[in-house]
Amino acid sequence: MVSSDVIVALATAPGRGALGIVRLSGAGCHSLAMRLCPGLREVPMARLLTRVHIVDPGSGRKLDDATVVFFNHGASFTGEESVEFICHGGALVLDGVIKACTLAGARHALPGEFTRRAVASGRLDLVQAEAVALLADASNEQTIDVALDALGGAQSEKIANLRGFLLDILANWEATLDFIEDDNVVVDVEEALALLDQAISTMEHGIAAAQASRPAIEGVKVALVGAPNAGKSSLFNALLEQDRAIVRPEAGTTRDVISERLVLSGVAIELLDTAGLRSADGVEGEGVARAIAAAQQADIRVWVVDGAGLAGVEAFGGINPDLVVYSKADLWDRGRDRDGDGDRDRGRDRDGVVCSCVDGTGLGELRKRLSALIDQVTRTGFRTDLLVVGQRQLTALFAALHRVRAAKAALSSNMPLDLAAIDLRAAIDHLGEISGSSVSEEIMDRVFSRFCIGK
Repeated sequence: MVSSDVIVALATAPGRGALGIVRLSGAGCHSLAMRLCPGLREVPMARLLTRVHIVDPGSGRKLDDATVVFFNHGASFTGEESVEFICHGGALVLDGVIKACTLAGARHALPGEFTRRAVASGRLDLVQAEAVALLADASNEQTIDVALDALGGAQSEKIANLRGFLLDILANWEATLDFIEDDNVVVDVEEALALLDQAISTMEHGIAAAQASRPAIEGVKVALVGAPNAGKSSLFNALLEQDRAIVRPEAGTTRDVISERLVLSGVAIELLDTAGLRSADGVEGEGVARAIAAAQQADIRVWVVDGAGLAGVEAFGGINPDLVVYSKADLWDRGRDRDGDGDRDRGRDRDGVVCSCVDGTGLGELRKRLSALIDQVTRTGFRTDLLVVGQRQLTALFAALHRVRAAKAALSSNMPLDLAAIDLRAAIDHLGEISGSSVSEEIMDRVFSRFCIGK
């Protein structure tokens, strides 16, 4: 990727709409845009909407009656010379304008390349860049609030303050190391330990807040668990309203964790269909192990019981269900219980929801009960005073905390100060990864590969 290239992309959602924005960025994009607007005699005043006829620079064919805005270097989203065409929203119209831009010398932008250029030019740091993506994917008001705070720099300031705090400690240690032999200078260990404890407390609170707020920001994980052939895959398909998982009468059809995203009561959730829980080895045993791991990591665990067989909820893998579903109600409504005595309530040893994926019985009640649990998960632990947001930032904060704890342990054990300083420098570097001040190109590639094209 060459940052001086002129890049072009659709900056609004694809598909039919009233308006669509085609964005250009890079040195020379003003003159490129002028080639598409022969009616303009000179570049218009910056940030001023100007009506133009956009034409194909090769054939001269009119492409749209639109408006255009020019942005000067240093005063655009990317920090580069930029242009935005506000066109009619038809897909063919927008495609024609983008093709004309490439014919005039632009290239198609990569995912997240506009925001990446904003980071490179200093208009945003990496935390603010990720807030742009978070805003685009927000599924609730809480996430919007967090993303806007981060985009405004509140989160970056907290990270900078924490990093500056550790830098001050390290600077004091470095000064001590410089003069320790000549002037018998020693570090005040008790004071240093107290300062490290203060930093550790800040990071621990930041990690706890991020973990508690994750479901509201990234989506609630709901795992369907239970014995083989209990009806988990049928319930999975019914909630998705599509045939996503394979359903067969034979037990053990599902061997791996299958996940799909959906929105329930305005909240994004990740629904997980898991392998049946029973003692097994080989491929099935691996599926069972993955099912247990998925259940343990989920925010909500729904235990599905074969109501037709009237099996109870049996503990397996230490999983504690948040909700029980008694499935196949269409069968036991016909009296097909285990003993044939018509006692359809026996075996339902917990309060749960009676469901049938065949005739739809109880699915509305199940969605209602799930919505209440999701609301509890997203609201109970949510924090607005977040230090980090997202797994990448959380991982870096965990790494920084580990190295600060190591520095404290070295200092407490009367190890040489220069060894403790190595850990403290590493912690500072990990905090730099969060804001992007000390981050590799590989990490940058991963971050922006998740962006949509045009952002």
